Amino acid sequence: MIHKMKILKRIAVAGVLALPFLAGAQEVQPVPASSNPLQQIFGILERLTNWLLTALLVLAGIFIIFAAYQYLTAAGNEEKVKSAKNIIIYAVVAIGIGLLAKVIVALARALITG
Repeated sequence: MIHKMKILKRIAVAGVLALPFLAGAQEVQPVPASSNPLQQIFGILERLTNWLLTALLVLAGIFIIFAAYQYLTAAGNEEKVKSAKNIIIYAVVAIGIGLLAKVIVALARALITG
């Protein structure tokens, strides 16, 4: 009985290890390239805004963390507190502008290309 369990366990492990090879056997159909130049332009703009929004979110996060540190270490200094609040406000405004740019590109694409 124990021998059968060992064999069954080995078969199960081999089956699990073979799953990635079975998934790799699927045929992938290439996406046809758009012949419309407007679609290509908006595709480039969307990729650019995605990249810039990601960079903007990372930088805004860094600045928010810096402002929080500055706020916590202000020790009652009103000038440092005001500076930290301004940094947070500017970071939030930057995030809003980045999101607005993404919305403008999507809206322009919807209006122009239909």
